[in-house]
Amino acid sequence: ISNDEAVKIQEIAAYLNGHPEAKVSLVGYADVKTGNAKINSRISEKRAAAVAQFLQEKCNIAAERISSDFKGDTVQPFEVNEENRVCICIAE
Repeated sequence: ISNDEAVKIQEIAAYLNGHPEAKVSLVGYADVKTGNAKINSRISEKRAAAVAQFLQEKCNIAAERISSDFKGDTVQPFEVNEENRVCICIAE
């Protein structure tokens, strides 16, 4: 997780800390033009897991407040291929 990404994750953690009833949903993705389906599935799973681990270990967010999923390269949320190397976090 880069410093820029860590700042974004910490903003989510600040929201969660300010709203103790809130939860966060994480979904990892991979771009379709790199690797293959099996590799991209594993990469997207690791992306979501890394964010969940950061939230738990660095931001003290309880594991039960975090749900995670991964889509591999089966879903491409962005038009620009490289932008799909992402974990999207949605506070609920």
